[in-house]
Amino acid sequence: MNNSLNSPFVIWTTCFFWLISIFGIFWSIILFFWVGDMIFSTGTDLVNAVVLLSAIVMLPPNFYSLHAIANGKKIEYNAKVFCCRLWTCILWIVIINIIGIILCVQRMYLCQEITKKYISNSMKQYRIAPKHRQFIDKLQWSLGCCGLKSYKDWFSQDWHDKVRDYEWASPNVRDVNAMKQVIEIDSVSMFISCCKSGSCVSSYLKELGNYSINTNGCGNLLYRFIMVSMTVHLIMFLIIIILEIFFLKSIITKNDELDSKNRSNKLNIRHIMSVNDNFEMSSGSYNLNEEDSEIDPSNVYYDEK
Repeated sequence: MNNSLNSPFVIWTTCFFWLISIFGIFWSIILFFWVGDMIFSTGTDLVNAVVLLSAIVMLPPNFYSLHAIANGKKIEYNAKVFCCRLWTCILWIVIINIIGIILCVQRMYLCQEITKKYISNSMKQYRIAPKHRQFIDKLQWSLGCCGLKSYKDWFSQDWHDKVRDYEWASPNVRDVNAMKQVIEIDSVSMFISCCKSGSCVSSYLKELGNYSINTNGCGNLLYRFIMVSMTVHLIMFLIIIILEIFFLKSIITKNDELDSKNRSNKLNIRHIMSVNDNFEMSSGSYNLNEEDSEIDPSNVYYDEK
């Protein structure tokens, strides 16, 4: 393998691009299947889609570059990679990552407002909408939180059918006033996804305390999680753009150097025959003297061997 045809920066950058493209594909797919509802609800699904698209577009040029390096060939910036030139693929990668940067900045700017709005809406529709119930439960389980700002936010939400849920407490109660008394006894309660472990005391919180449930709200935690995620994506997009630009520049510079060297080797006659530097006469500067011009050619003696 002749690595002199490609600079070390190009070789190492190609390996980095290959790893980042494979990681980006798997990471995006895992997020879509694992926390798809969360990234859709917070508006970060577009950023994740850009990561997946960028990783897929990076595969063909990376495959070509690795193949050229492995076979000791020069990476040509004008080489055809599947349906377009290598420099065109790099240009598209840069454009896609610029779009990713714009989306990251937008999500970071609107993140707090979108997060609070969606959590509040999901809390209101927890009892009637399975999609929002699943989102809230998964959010509270994964982040170890409860409510928007604190667990007390659920006290003002109609998150369960109290009459249906508390009929077991006094099966002999038939009148409405008695049922209201039963409901009032346990009006401060919490559901299972707010528990710190699989089982906890989620009822009678005024009497027994809230030591076994998560008391911190989910709003700030989800906001910080999204901000960290968007910051990581933003840095990744910037690194890819910078490396792709320098990668293309290095390829063009290396190709120009090699082409210039090849042309110099072809035109330099010193590689073919030695030339006396003291020899200054050329065919264009040679002139016959007047005396020599008057010599009769018939008197010239030719030495025949």
